[in-house]
Amino acid sequence: MSEIKIPTLQTEIIEARIIPKSSCYLIEIVYEKAEETTENQQIAGVDLGVNNLIAVTTNQTGIAPLLIKGRPLKAINTFYNKQRSCL
Repeated sequence: MSEIKIPTLQTEIIEARIIPKSSCYLIEIVYEKAEETTENQQIAGVDLGVNNLIAVTTNQTGIAPLLIKGRPLKAINTFYNKQRSCL
């Protein structure tokens, strides 16, 4: 219903969504992409968070996942902010 054209390299488009925001519109183009195989590749997944600062896992056998707590860092930051507000 419009003359607006959006260039894309995808030929098999499943869905196009127009989402109104406060000062603009967001256009999402949905399409399918074939999965890439990960045979004989070393892959690691990293998840950044707050309570658990970093969670790392890999597809290699024999390597244990790594989990670094974020709560002590949050406590230090809270203490810093309280001291700063008092000053």
